[in-house]
Amino acid sequence: MSQHKRETAAVIVVVVLLVAFTAASALSSSRASALSDASTCSEWASAGQSQQAAYARLYVTEYRSSRSTGSVESALSSACTHAAYLGEADDISLVAAMNHAF
Repeated sequence: MSQHKRETAAVIVVVVLLVAFTAASALSSSRASALSDASTCSEWASAGQSQQAAYARLYVTEYRSSRSTGSVESALSSACTHAAYLGEADDISLVAAMNHAF
């Protein structure tokens, strides 16, 4: 290494850049978009707790539901689990799941 200082430095720079690129791409892909009525059960399953809670609030507001947001989250989780069991999680929207339309 002492005889090839430039090459060693170049390799270190390349490795640091690759690590930075990998970390940046992982961070950007972990920021999932907001859930909507058209989101699928697969997206629901991979969404974080805050995203699920936000959609539950949206559902209660949009559909003037008398259910609590916790009840909506629980119902969606249950319906989406059932859709996944049937192999339809990629095809069933959250609204369809709430209406058990699968």
